[in-house]
Order: sequence, then structure tokens, then C-alpha cells
Amino acid sequence: MDGPPAMTLGIEPPRPGLMQDPPRRPDSQILTWSRLARLILYGATMMVGTLGVFWFALQTTSEAYALTLAFTTFVLFQVFNVFNARAEFRSTFNRNFLKNGKLWLALLGVMLLQIMAVHWAPAQAIFNTVDLRAADWGLATLIASSVLFLDEARKLALRIVKPA
Repeated sequence: MDGPPAMTLGIEPPRPGLMQDPPRRPDSQILTWSRLARLILYGATMMVGTLGVFWFALQTTSEAYALTLAFTTFVLFQVFNVFNARAEFRSTFNRNFLKNGKLWLALLGVMLLQIMAVHWAPAQAIFNTVDLRAADWGLATLIASSVLFLDEARKLALRIVKPA
């Protein structure tokens, strides 16, 4: 679900001003404490969102329905999270937002495969999924988008505190 979109990030257009940045030190860490903290925060966000939607659905639907909704929410978390990797400090909603056509094709492929896994009978038999209602797709999308909006809020706060 996240392999093809992640691979397309390697051909992401460079951000404006990249060549004006000083080179990083050869001994500097790639996984800094702030990046590790973000990984933990966003992993926890995805965990709470996925388990929360599973618990919510279990209250009113079958276990199969709740599992399908949780599975779909988790896949959508990955779709939204790919945008967080596009820009570490600036908004992902910039002039390059639509420029990586291969990323958009990969995301379309992931979404089509997820729709097939949820709504196509042969795939339902393999993945033990059931049809979701449109409202539940909306709920999964709303919850999963939280990881993107959380990171966009972090980037905005950084720009306010330390303008470029």
C-alpha cells in the first residue's frame, strides 16, 4: 500500500532554494531526535485512529465490517502520510503539489486496489472484507487525513516561530 508511492518520492521535484542551503555535515544524523519524535507521534496518531475507528464500528456493526473499516482507515493513513514526506518544513501544498505525476498514479493505483479489496467479491474472499458504506469511506478519510493536518499544523507553527 505504501511501497509504490514511497518509491515515487525519489523523483520528487526539488524544493525551491534547495541549492542555496549549506551542505549537511558528513557526520550528521539522518534520523534526528526531532524526526524520531515525529515518527512516534504520527505512528501513535495512526494507531489511535485505526483502533478508534475499529472500536467505534464494533459498537454498531459486525466484526468483519469493523475490520474492513479499520483496514481501509490504515491504508488511507498511508496515502495521506506520503504527503508529509514531500516537504519536511514547508507546506506540502506548494507549487510542486501536482508536479509528480508518478506519485499521483501510484496513489490512484493504491486507491483502486483498496476499492477492489473492499468491494470486489473475489478480493473480498481473499481479504475477508465486506462492502463499506459511502459514509464510512468519508469517516475513514476524515480520520486518516488527521496525520496530514497534524504535520501541516507543525510546519505552520515552525514558520510562525522561525520565519524563513
